[in-house]
Formats: sequence, structure tokens, C-alpha cells
Amino acid sequence: MISVIMLTFNREKYVGNMIEDILGQTYADFEYVIVNNGSTDGTEERLAEYAKSDQRIRVLKAEGAQSIGRGRNLGLQNAKGDFVAFVDDDDRAAPDFLEFLVTLRRENDADISMCGASEGNGATRIPQCVFREKMVLTGEEALRLLLGRKYIRAGMPTKLYRRAILERFPFEEVCKNEDIHTQYRYLITSKKVVIHGMDKYYVTRHDGNVSGFTSDARKWDAQTMRDYLTAFHDRTAFVKAYAPDTYELALYSEWSYMLSMVEKIEKYHLEDCLQIGITLKCILKKNREQFLNMTEIKEFEREWMERYI
Repeated sequence: MISVIMLTFNREKYVGNMIEDILGQTYADFEYVIVNNGSTDGTEERLAEYAKSDQRIRVLKAEGAQSIGRGRNLGLQNAKGDFVAFVDDDDRAAPDFLEFLVTLRRENDADISMCGASEGNGATRIPQCVFREKMVLTGEEALRLLLGRKYIRAGMPTKLYRRAILERFPFEEVCKNEDIHTQYRYLITSKKVVIHGMDKYYVTRHDGNVSGFTSDARKWDAQTMRDYLTAFHDRTAFVKAYAPDTYELALYSEWSYMLSMVEKIEKYHLEDCLQIGITLKCILKKNREQFLNMTEIKEFEREWMERYI
């Protein structure tokens, strides 16, 4: 049996779609742990109806609106499966989503298995980490793909995890973007990761997304930017300690992110982030020569360094 964990918060409009998708999976040996993360609309009533209709559903109620990290920790603490998949309450899953991940993991004796996904507004479909190849990787090899922003994204959905790995690194509970603080830890401490980029999951983009800033740069704010900067700084230090051969790539990834934030602050005149931009420019100026000489640097980054730094 595996555990499927889902948080929901005021998603009466969407939550039934994902619940129906999971209950209709071709792989049926699962429990469905749903954490009601302080909903104040009709979500609670909808969850109660579904729980009555299918014994695989267990609904947990968080006291008041909690962070995503705290809600996911609550779900994991109450889950019973040896392997865990996370889904979001406003997304959609293909009928064989779970079967695909379970089979992929089992055939390769992996700690983490991943599929591809698409995203859109419900009427559109844009590939997101979709590819035909199957890759069987060490944890460090998978980490390098994450750092290179190729094939792997930090989000929790689209992945099946060995539960013991998740329990080693609980989710951050004081930020709203908990996955960037932990995903690299899961990968780097896994013995084997298998990825097959078949499109089995759909990420729905709408105005209510917590991660809306990822598709609309004008929505960045200082708190979110600082959260990412802290996460990536911690990631670089963690990689240096656990995978020194990948340290330079992690350092490049951190500096590359800083530069992209400077570009966004300048391009969209993000008033809330101006002071952060000044700090980032100082750091990049100090490390200018090392950054420009890194093998991973892109041509557009050289141009941005010339323009902004």
C-alpha cells in the first residue's frame, strides 16, 4: 500500500476533480490522506461526503489555516504507507498516474520515481518536464538535473518517495514554498532515482496558486524572494558537505538565481524588492570573475552581468 497525501484550503471549486482522479486510479492499493488545512468555504462538507463513500479516504483537520509545510508534515505523520505520493487539490492526475510511478519504482528498486507533467489553465496544456527517455540515476546524478533545471523540478507532485527519506527531512513550516527547502535533500540522500518523463500529471494555473509568481514575475514579493535566497544558500552548503563534486554546480545555480532576481527587479520595477536587489548586486559583483568563468554560465547571463552588475 502507498499513501497519497493532499492538502486542501478553500478549494471547493477544484477539490472534487482531484479526489475523483485518485479514486479512479488503475492502481487501487492506497490510502488517501487529505488534510483540510483550515478551509472556511464548503470544502469540509465535500470532504466528508467523499470520506463516507470510500474507506480509503482519511480526512485530517488542521486547527486554523496552517502553512503548506505544517500541513504536509501532519499528513506524513498520519500516513501508513511505506511509499508516499503528494498531489495538489487543484491539479489533475491521469488514470494510471499511481500505477506508472509504482511500477517504475518497483522495476528499478528505486527510492524515488518520477513522471512528467504538463501545466495550463484547464483549457491549455504546456509540457513541463515531459520527455520519452527513462533514466535510472544515483541520488547525486538526480541532484545535478535539479540544479541544472532540467528534467526535475522541486515541486512534490509527480513523484513517489520512500517514506523513510521524507521522514529524515521534515518540511519547513515557517515558509510558503516548502519544497525548495527539502527536495534536494531527498534526492542527494537517495541511493537510486528513476525518471520517465511520460505526461501523467496536470498542474492547473490560476489566480489562487500559491506559486503564481513562477509564471508571472510581477507577483514576486520580498518575503518570497528572501525565502528562495535562504533555501538556495542552505542548499549550496548542504551540497558542499554531502556531494562536494557537485558543489560548483550548486554555487553556479545559486548565483544564477540571484542574477535572475536582479533582472526581474529591474525589468518589472519590483518596489518591494529593491533593497534585496542592491544586496544581490554586491554579492554578484564580488564574485563576478568566478561566476563568469564557470562552465555552466549561459550567454544571456553574461549579457545580464554586463547590463546589471
